[in-house]
Order: sequence, then C-alpha cells, then structure tokens
Amino acid sequence: MEVFVKIERGRYVDSLETLLASSVLNDQPGIEIGCAGMATDPGKDVLESVGLLTEELKTCDGSCYIIAARAESQAAFDAAVDEVEANLAPEDSGDENETGERSCPTIRAAVAACPKANLCSVAVPGEYALGEVKKALNAGLHCVVFSNNVPLSDEREMKELAWEKGLLCMGPDCGVANINGAALVLASINNRGPFGICGASGVGIQHVAAILHEAGTGISQTIGTGGNDLKNEVGGIMMLMGIDALEADPETKYIALIARRIGDLVEPAILERISRCKKPVVAMFMSCDRAAVEKTGAVWARDLDDCAQKCLAMVGKTYELETDEELAAKAAEAVSLLAPEQKYVRGAFSGGTFMDEAMRALIPKVGDVLSNCPLKEEWRLADSHKSVGNACIDYGEEEFTLGRPHPAIDPGVRKPAILWEAGDPETAVILLDFILTPPGHMDPVGYVLDDIRRAQELARDAGRHIVFVASVLGTDADFQNVSAQRKKLADAGVLVCRTNHQAALLSGEIVRQKKERDMHGLR
Repeated sequence: MEVFVKIERGRYVDSLETLLASSVLNDQPGIEIGCAGMATDPGKDVLESVGLLTEELKTCDGSCYIIAARAESQAAFDAAVDEVEANLAPEDSGDENETGERSCPTIRAAVAACPKANLCSVAVPGEYALGEVKKALNAGLHCVVFSNNVPLSDEREMKELAWEKGLLCMGPDCGVANINGAALVLASINNRGPFGICGASGVGIQHVAAILHEAGTGISQTIGTGGNDLKNEVGGIMMLMGIDALEADPETKYIALIARRIGDLVEPAILERISRCKKPVVAMFMSCDRAAVEKTGAVWARDLDDCAQKCLAMVGKTYELETDEELAAKAAEAVSLLAPEQKYVRGAFSGGTFMDEAMRALIPKVGDVLSNCPLKEEWRLADSHKSVGNACIDYGEEEFTLGRPHPAIDPGVRKPAILWEAGDPETAVILLDFILTPPGHMDPVGYVLDDIRRAQELARDAGRHIVFVASVLGTDADFQNVSAQRKKLADAGVLVCRTNHQAALLSGEIVRQKKERDMHGLR
C-alpha cells in the first residue's frame, strides 16, 4: 500500500460534503484508509494522525481541497477519486441548477439572491465558523451550525451576538434540527404536531421525535443547541433562547427539554426559566435531581423512553413497549442457546447518548460496564479496540473517526466491531444501535448483515451462539424506512427492540440470567 494524493488549490468544499466524500472514499475497493477535506491545520493534524500527511500536503494551506488515501495502486486511487467526485454536489457557479436551486460563493451573495431566506446552515471547518456565523447573524439570519471543534470562547461570542439580535444560533456541533417541517442536518423526517423539543443531544431529540411520530402525533419544531451549550463556559444561551422561541411559537403546545449534563453554574438559570414557562414542560436532564426539576412545575423524565411517554400522556396517547416480563421471557430463550464460557455483553454504538443510556440500563443487571467513554473513570478500557468484561464502545469517538465521518453517516467505521466481538469466546450478546438520517447510508442494516451472518456462522462452528440485540432509530418517512430496517434485522435472527433503552435492558437481562444459571449449575 502507498499514499496517493490529489490537491485542488482554490476549491472550497464544506464540511457536510467532505464527510460524504470521506465516506465514499473509504468504501472503495483497494483503499485501506482515506480522507477528503480542506487542508486547514486541524485537517492536516487528522491526516498526520492516520499516516496520510505527505511532504506535499504539508505545503498546502486552508484554501486547498485535498483527497489522500493509502491505496494498493494509482489506478485504485484514481478510480476511488472518480467515485468521490461523482457523489459531490456541483461546484458553485452562481447559476440555478435543474431543480431551481442557486449556488452562491458568499453569505452576502446568497442573501441578495434569496432575500426571503431567514436561516443559514454553516458547515465550515471549526476555526472559520465564528466569522461565517457572525456574517449570517449580522445579515439577519438564524443559524444552524454543523461545524465542530469550535473553541468554547468562539461559541459563546456567536451566541451572545445571536441573543443580542434575537436570532437562534443552533450549534456549533448541531446535528439535529427540524424547523417548520424541514429536517435539517442529520434529523429524521417527522410528522408535524404540537410538541416542541429543545436539546443538547441530537440523538436524544431524534429519539423522542421518532416515538411521537410513530405514536401518531408529531413535532412543531426541534431545536438542537449543540453539545457544549450547557457547559459553564457557554452558559446555556441557546437552551434559554430555545425555551423562549418554543413558548412564543403558536404551533407549539407542549415543550420537551433534553440534556445529558448541565454545568453547575448553568443549571439554576435553566431551572428558573422553566419555572416561568407558560406551556407544559417535560424535562429529561440526566444529571439533574428529580426534585429540582419537579420544583419548577415541569414533569420529570428518567430517560428518553420515559420522556416520550410523558409527552404522549399529555395528548392521551401511549407508545407500546415490551414489559419486563416479556423481556425476561425473551432473555430466557436466548440464554438456553449460550455455551458455558459465554457471559458478557458487548455494545458497539454509533451514538454517544445511546451508549450512555445503555450503560445506565445495563449496570443494575450486570455490574460495572467498561468503555472508551465510561460513566466512571475507573471503568475506562485500557484499549478501545479490545473489550474486557461487560463493555460498550462509542465508535463516534475521535479515535475511530479521525479522517472519517461519524458512524451515523458512515457505518463502515463500526463495521469491524461485529466480527471482533464475535471472535471472543466470552461474548454472549452483541448490542447494536442503528441511526437513520437523510444524508446517511441508504441501508445501514443491509451494510452489516453479512458480518452478522458470518459472526453467527463462526460461533456455530465453535459450538457457541451469539445473541444479537439491536434497535433502529428513525421514522417510516425517512428514506431508509425504519420498519424495513427492523425487518431485515429480525429476518437475520437479531432480537429487535423498539428503543435503545429496551435493547439494553434485554441484553442485560440475558447476561444476568446466564450468570444466575451458571451459579446454580443449570443448563
């Protein structure tokens, strides 16, 4: 294998497009690892970390668009580049394309061409985000900022400007938003309805919205604040503005708020604002005391499933989930197939929020759960590529995604995990999440079905049985269709649960029952 590069000076490709380009590049035959993007300093750091930074690339500046890959031959690299280019949007020309869309080189030009527009999507490298967001805000545009690796000081500055101008600044690192029925960034496509959601977790927002959709109601707006908004350094500015916006929105009758962790200096301000809200509020704050939430008059939710159920109760609806007894019966059937040495659950996650939720559900049943992003530092895995005991790994972390898109977009990032975990004779359960998104893979389940079947075959040959448990997040309105994705898993022998939380409960119950049987010498 040899490193090959292509450099285009003076060509700009935004972050969303480079994510797609890297995903396509890594999926081509003859490519060991590849990366497409702008040659900014952080971009070159990524190239260096994966062994692709050549002397020629070191001389490039941020105005250069580059494609680099370790490939088996020049021909393989050239073919991969051709496929990447075929999947990229046409370069900006300033002219309308066949669908009536217009490409513009600057925000000012875009505002002049589309004077009725009131929202700007920003997907530039993190070091440039502040400048572009300020241009958009000064032009009177709300912003959804997909850019990541934005300094907290920059995030605070852009949000303070947004506050001053009365405009929303969703993000940085905003992966999910749905405004007036338009699914933005990585959001699922949802029915319209009376619920407005504001959250610091994109997966959390998408999860609750999907359950509302499937239960026959829907959303008015979903506002992603970005994962850092509730940190002390930023101050929860977007969460506060999001509550204001949803309270003022005539289409929103009920509000759901979602967050994993809230800074200790920010929490009082958020709770005080909830206490003044004139609309019913359901709050799912993983790090916040129940009594503190209920003191504001809001409805407390213990997890994402509970958040959705408590929203549905407000409109007289429910979402049917399996009971503890039904999960226990499923677990007992699965346990009967396991070999004596099989005793651990291994989770391979594409969503960090889902992994956190799963670990919290697993611990009461299986004890300590090790991870590359543990709930306690003493539970950190020594090597993220080698599970020990009961373990969950977030494949969206930088150690796996350097030079590649997030696994919600590129399922190839997580793909090797299935056979890795199945090869360990102590693995009893492999727990997977699948997240549907319009710009993501068109068949994320189909992409790994051969690996699931191969893992099952290898286990059978060794006298074992691997239990696969999975959930799929999305809606039937998504291009991938959540029902079709679930059916493919079930047809392959996977135990499919309607939510991630239930999948974790089932996985934990299998391991708990297996341990109990082993203790009593039962088979």
